[in-house]
Amino acid sequence: MAKVFGIDLGTTYSAIATLNENGMPYLIENDSEGESTLASAVYFQPAGNPVVGSVAKEQAIIEPERVVQFIKREMGKSIEKRFFDEQGYDPIDISAIILKRMKEYAEESLGEEVKDVIITCPAYFGAEEKMATKQAGIAAGLNVLDIINEPTAAALNYCFKEHSENQKIMVYDLGGGTFDITLLDLSIDENDKKAVIDVVGSEGNDSLGGINWDTRLFELISNMYSNETGMELDEEAQLKVKGDIEAIKKKLSRKDSHNYTISSNGDSTRIEVTESKFREVTEDLTEQTVSLVHKVLSDKLLTPEDVNIVLLVGGSTRMTMIKDAVESIFPGRVKVEEPDFAVAKGAALKAAYSLMEKAENLKEEFENAVNTGTEFTEEEKQEVKQIMEKANELQATLPSGFSVKKIGDVVPRAFGPAVLVSSELKINNLIFKGEKSPAEAVGIYGTHEDNQSNVKIEIFESLCSDREKDKFIDPPYDIYGNEQSTISGVKQIGKLTLPLEPETPAGSIIEVMFKYSEVGLEATAKDKLTGKEVDTVIVTENTKSAEDLQSSSQFLSTVKTESDF
Repeated sequence: MAKVFGIDLGTTYSAIATLNENGMPYLIENDSEGESTLASAVYFQPAGNPVVGSVAKEQAIIEPERVVQFIKREMGKSIEKRFFDEQGYDPIDISAIILKRMKEYAEESLGEEVKDVIITCPAYFGAEEKMATKQAGIAAGLNVLDIINEPTAAALNYCFKEHSENQKIMVYDLGGGTFDITLLDLSIDENDKKAVIDVVGSEGNDSLGGINWDTRLFELISNMYSNETGMELDEEAQLKVKGDIEAIKKKLSRKDSHNYTISSNGDSTRIEVTESKFREVTEDLTEQTVSLVHKVLSDKLLTPEDVNIVLLVGGSTRMTMIKDAVESIFPGRVKVEEPDFAVAKGAALKAAYSLMEKAENLKEEFENAVNTGTEFTEEEKQEVKQIMEKANELQATLPSGFSVKKIGDVVPRAFGPAVLVSSELKINNLIFKGEKSPAEAVGIYGTHEDNQSNVKIEIFESLCSDREKDKFIDPPYDIYGNEQSTISGVKQIGKLTLPLEPETPAGSIIEVMFKYSEVGLEATAKDKLTGKEVDTVIVTENTKSAEDLQSSSQFLSTVKTESDF
């Protein structure tokens, strides 16, 4: 049967899912480790293939300099390379290796190729982070149908099972390294009974996750040891405790206390770690998530009573203090929704619907082209035929009781060009955070002086959501290039250069159009006098150029990953 796949590319753990013969999503087991998930850790062993998974994570205690973890936090923020045996790997390459490991073990399990995928990312990811995630998939040899937000994927997985009535759903997603809070509307069309899932609002912190709680727990245990013995943990004990932190945290999610023995400084010391103390030292972290819950609601003029169901997603929501905090806001409406699996399963469902939608669009384009006499090569005809056949197979497989008409999303950032306003440099936001995606906007500007040879357009993103208050904001530097203060979240993500004809007068009209969709941010600049235009899909210094991406893809196609030494 036709296969599509959903991948939850996590900070600490990742998972891959597909649909069974009845159209139900399921996790593909990581058989080599006997697990349903894959630890997002890569060990670059000397003179050998990269080892990915729990063995790599454990090796971090012995050879931390050769193990990379939590790389998701660097996606779209840095392209700096780490070098192992004279070979450089940037965050996109390392994420691609994790994806490649899942691709390989899934192919071994299923006996067929893993190609068409949806990859998930935090709702709070901006254009750079999403582009980096997509590039990692391409470098891993995958056909990335789309990038979907993790809370949206989790909501789709839930709605697939619970779709009888209109609901307002909140997804509280606390993963290993990131936090998202997303409010969605599920509505059932009265005519065709198809589901419409719309994102209403979203907030998050891509530097807040389970590893922050791990750090606090390590500090708590270290301090308890020091108070008990009057000594600091020696280096070997520190590594051992860090390696045990996740297991201790899981035990404190099931019981009130845990006795833990530490061997350090030539002696053994037993301490009792309590859930109440762990809760106390992480209270500010929990409060950060709670504040974002209230912000999403207040931004939409809603109260907790307006929410029908709250889904707890992400392994870190198993912590008792998290469940208690959310339950206190939404009493009786909190559901633990397959914390480790919901995102990947929802992504697999989205992959099926995306491929069917693509097939419908191709069919329409093909029929229109035939009607106008357009010729197609045999290769093009074959490609359309294959997509149509695969989509028809998927359509026949999916249960008839649930069908998705639309999965709506919102724009994660504001986007605008830098322009001169009364001799001051300003960012003119055209698209705003929270708008329905896809979004499109046009700005009309004039050239600054006579005989300009070109117009250089610098493109910025920010967290602005107020169309009136945030229409014009300060960039990080003034007209002379001097640094200046600006609001949080402002950064340059790209530029366009539009050549102008000789003797172009000052004030000549330049049209700038931004379009945001699953492709990313597309920008076009047009000289209205001559009709000349330039356009680009924004690729920034924190993502790969087309040439670099091709080079990475070619190199990684020769690399085989391992689960063990």
